Amino acid sequence: MEVRLDMANDPVSPTPKDAMPHLVAALAASLKAIDADYKEEMREMRELLAEAKQEAEKHEPNGVKLQALLADAGKMVQTFAGLDPMWQGIQRVARMVGFL
Repeated sequence: MEVRLDMANDPVSPTPKDAMPHLVAALAASLKAIDADYKEEMREMRELLAEAKQEAEKHEPNGVKLQALLADAGKMVQTFAGLDPMWQGIQRVARMVGFL
């Protein structure tokens, strides 16, 4: 299940406060996906998203903190995506020599 927060295509852009329920739902869906598909590999990402979700659920969320948490999460995703092809190559070599 993929949930995206896309305010660019929304005819009436919600205010940041109006966007929080959407952000909380998207973060909850991300946490659920991590729990279903990954365990230890995504532990740090999960902690970061859980903290962002907790902040977004507050009555008066700290926008600066939330923005920083989400920026860090974005950088982590980019790093993981960039390393995935290399990790697959390492796994292939490990299988060829009998380690996996």
